[in-house]
Amino acid sequence: MITSIEEAVLARVLGRIEAFRVGGVQQGSRQLLSDIAVAVAVLEGDFERITDTRWRQDVTVSVLVKFKNLTSEEARRKGVNPLAQGIVQLLLMQTLDLKIKPLHPKRFRDVTTQEKYVAGVIEYLIEFKTSFTIDALDEEQVTDLLVVGLSYLLKPGDDVADASDTVILEGPQ
Repeated sequence: MITSIEEAVLARVLGRIEAFRVGGVQQGSRQLLSDIAVAVAVLEGDFERITDTRWRQDVTVSVLVKFKNLTSEEARRKGVNPLAQGIVQLLLMQTLDLKIKPLHPKRFRDVTTQEKYVAGVIEYLIEFKTSFTIDALDEEQVTDLLVVGLSYLLKPGDDVADASDTVILEGPQ
């Protein structure tokens, strides 16, 4: 579900705001993608027990917005603020055709590093909350989750898997 949320949020933003020419799913909690206009990641969440076999998973959806303008900080803020407001309005109360509670904004903050500031870049992190339920799986279903398919895209931009592997994650025998 987490990957589905990330992909749906990104698709909605990219599909509606033409200013974002490139977007992606953020690759890690410390790596805020620096060469794109928007990135989306679910990096944290909590669980609450509903029954012995059902849990609610509350997650924070983070949307990173980048804007570059070499003129001044004021010009950067005038550029990024409408984009941030637009993203909030686009995602407000959306379920994105997923079995989730409607998205609601939690907070936003300027996460611009000194290095990016000097380069004329401003970055805002906008956070949304949502939740969904998860049910305990049987052993066979858990095993299926522990099989990871890897696709290797050797020709950038063509989105065609040139090779693939299957890795089975196993614990100590």
